[in-house]
Amino acid sequence: MRYPLVVVAIIAAAWPGFATMRAGVATVSITPLEENIPTQLGGYGDRAGKPAEGIHDTIHAKALLFDDNGVKSALITVDTCSIPLSAVETALAKAAIEGLTIDRTLAAASHTHAGLEGFALDRRNTAGNPHIGVFSEEMFQFVTGRIAQALTEANAALQPVTAGAGRITVRGMNRNRRGDDHLDQDMTVLRLDRAGGAPYVVFVNYTAHGTIMSPGEMLISGGWPGVMQRTVEAVLDEGVTCMYANGAEGDITHAGSKGGSNWERAEDYGRRIGLRAAALARNIDTVAVENFAVRSLWVDLPPRKAAPEFVQIAGTEYHITEEQLHQMLPVLFPDSAPLYAVRVNDFAMISFPGEPICEIGLGVKKALREAGLAWPCVAGLTTDYIGYILTAEEYRESGYEATASFYGETLGEIMLAKSVELAKETAK
Repeated sequence: MRYPLVVVAIIAAAWPGFATMRAGVATVSITPLEENIPTQLGGYGDRAGKPAEGIHDTIHAKALLFDDNGVKSALITVDTCSIPLSAVETALAKAAIEGLTIDRTLAAASHTHAGLEGFALDRRNTAGNPHIGVFSEEMFQFVTGRIAQALTEANAALQPVTAGAGRITVRGMNRNRRGDDHLDQDMTVLRLDRAGGAPYVVFVNYTAHGTIMSPGEMLISGGWPGVMQRTVEAVLDEGVTCMYANGAEGDITHAGSKGGSNWERAEDYGRRIGLRAAALARNIDTVAVENFAVRSLWVDLPPRKAAPEFVQIAGTEYHITEEQLHQMLPVLFPDSAPLYAVRVNDFAMISFPGEPICEIGLGVKKALREAGLAWPCVAGLTTDYIGYILTAEEYRESGYEATASFYGETLGEIMLAKSVELAKETAK
C-alpha cells in the first residue's frame, strides 16, 4: 500500500479570535497478562518465543492528539520493541476518529527489550518462527483495542495548549557500539502547557538501545525508557504525561548504568535520564503554536536481499537459514514504508520505520537546523519496521546491524535523501 506525500501545514495566527491549537493526551496499559493473554517479549531470538513469566512494571501506550482548526493528527508512543503498520491501521479503524488517518499518525516504539515483540503484532508474519515472534491474534486485538482507547480518550480531552522546546547534551550515557565516531548525545524535549500555564505533556527524544535487559529477564517491563517516563511524571507532579521516542539508535547503546542486577541498572539509568529530562522541561517557556505541520512521505524501497553474512550472524540468533530468509523477506518486509515529520513551532522531528544508525540521524538533524528549525530531532522505530538502516560504507563493514538490514547497501542513502527532502518541506 502506498500513499502520496501528504501535507497538513496549518499556520495559526496570534491575534485574538483566531482558533488556537488544541491537544489531548491519554495513557492506557498494553500489558496483555492483565487479561491472561500469553505475552511474547521482544528483542532477543534466544528467548525462543517463551512467554513472559509475570509483570515487573506496567507497559503503556500513550496518545497525543492534535486538533489544529479541525484537522487532527496523532503521536502515539508504545512500550514495544517495534510497532508494525497493521497494528496502527487497526487501532485507527477501531478508534474511528473523523479525519484521523494513517498519513497523520506517527506511532513510536521505545525499543524496550522487555516489552512486546513487534513481529507478534504484525499480521504479515506468517513465518511461525518463535525466535522472531509468532503472530498472536489475541495479543493483536488486545493491544490495538487499548491504543484505540487511548486515541478516543485523548480526543475527548482536547484543550488549548501552548508549546516550547529545548535541548541539552547528556555526556557519558550512551556510546556507539560499532566503534564508529558518530554519537548523538542530545536530549530534546517538547513541552505542551494547558491554557493556564500548567505543564500538560513532556515529550522526550533521546538515543540509546533498550538492551539493559538480557534474554534472561522474562518479566514484562518498559525497561529504562519506562523508568525515565515515570521519573519525569513523578518529579513534575502536576498531572503531566511523559512520552518518549528513541532516536537514530541503530548503532547507539546505553552506557554508565549502575546496579547489581539488570533491573537495578535499568532503574538507575532510566532515573538519571529522567531527572535530566525533568530539569530541562522545567526550564522551557511555552508560547502560542504559530507553526504546526504533520507530513508523511511513503518511500519506495530498494529490492529486498539478504546481507552476505546473514547466516553466520543474525541468522544464528534467530534460527533462520538463508533459504528461509529469502522466503520470509517478501512477506515480512514491505515494498514501501513511511517517513513522518512533526513540527510544532521551532521543534521538528523526522521519523524512520526502522533503526537508522547515528550517522543518518545526525544528517537529518543537520538538514533541519540548516533550514532554520532550532530544536531538531529524529525518531526511529516508527509506524512499521524495515530493519536496520545503514550507510553503504557501514553496510559493507558487516556486523549484526548490517545482517539485520534487508534492502541492500543503498537503503540508507535513499532514506536519508528522502528524509532531508521531507525536512526541508517541513521547515517552509
